[in-house]
Amino acid sequence: MVLAELGGSISRAIQQMSNATIIDEKALNECLNEITRALLQSDVQFKLVRDMQTNNTFRAGAFDQLKQNATKAKIPFYGSYMESDPVKIAEEGVERFKKENCDLIIVDTSGRHKQEAALFEEMRQVAEATKPDLVIFVMDSSIGQAAFDQAQAFKQSVAVGAVIVTKMDGHAKGGGALSAVAATKSPVIFIGTGEHMDEFEVFDVKPFVSRLLGMGDLSGFMDKIQEVFSMLPGFSSELMPKGREKESQAKIKRYMTMMDSMTNEELDSTNPKLMNESRMMRIARGSGRPLRDVWSKMKGLKIPKKGEMSALSRNMNAQHMSKVLPPQMLKQIGGMGGLQSLMKQMGGGKDMKDMMGMLGGGGDN
Repeated sequence: MVLAELGGSISRAIQQMSNATIIDEKALNECLNEITRALLQSDVQFKLVRDMQTNNTFRAGAFDQLKQNATKAKIPFYGSYMESDPVKIAEEGVERFKKENCDLIIVDTSGRHKQEAALFEEMRQVAEATKPDLVIFVMDSSIGQAAFDQAQAFKQSVAVGAVIVTKMDGHAKGGGALSAVAATKSPVIFIGTGEHMDEFEVFDVKPFVSRLLGMGDLSGFMDKIQEVFSMLPGFSSELMPKGREKESQAKIKRYMTMMDSMTNEELDSTNPKLMNESRMMRIARGSGRPLRDVWSKMKGLKIPKKGEMSALSRNMNAQHMSKVLPPQMLKQIGGMGGLQSLMKQMGGGKDMKDMMGMLGGGGDN
């Protein structure tokens, strides 16, 4: 009965903190105070409660997560379940990897708040012991205006030389990154766009500023369009090669004009013999293209599964696209959320023709 009441009190305290709009130091302290009261009311010894409060400086399972991520990425790692001194672990790990002639050694420290003086002193000791070539401040893009004070606290403890901004796939525009750069006098080198190891991009100032101003990332959008088209049936990655975007856009526009002149049967058919000479001539007249162009395009077209091409060309919205696109491609885009974001950047066009208009403008038909 007592254990049930204790568990209920702790659960309520944690739930109350998780429901808070902002989880700051005040919310955390309130949660800890509630848990402390619950423990004391359950006759847990005062000294034990005090020790439980002061010893929890590292996130539980941090080494397990490091082990899991390193194994997944197929890279060596170092840590210890027995040793609790992070300075000693870092020093031993660096020494080991130097002996193994590793080109790049990353020492990952636990997250810390600007008011946690002891942890910043610990970080300074780690830096002195390992003597890193570069110290990187990793910043959560959602912390907003708190970024300046947090970055400044890091700069005062160690010689920060670069910044990484994470969670750029969320709603935050990442304006706090500017504060971090100002506080540390250091450049942003990478941004994190997801939770997985490969969702990590080299920082490019132009799309970042465009996003900051609410203008969207046109460069990233064009890269995504190129990536999407390379996975579509019948389209090759050469349709939009680097440095030849305008020419490629015109080529796609001509391709789509020919498709608009095709019937549903022709679009959906898996039988290449269906496209005879009379049909080719009709498509050429309807699209205003020479017969040789139509013949060349149809010859190189890989016939997709029944219904895919017509659905794709006539139902260019997120709901229909999610049903038409292959699962692997949908995952590459970023799931339903990424697809909706992509469609939004297209300007809400309802069919492929609208998208082509945005990509290539007038062009030749």
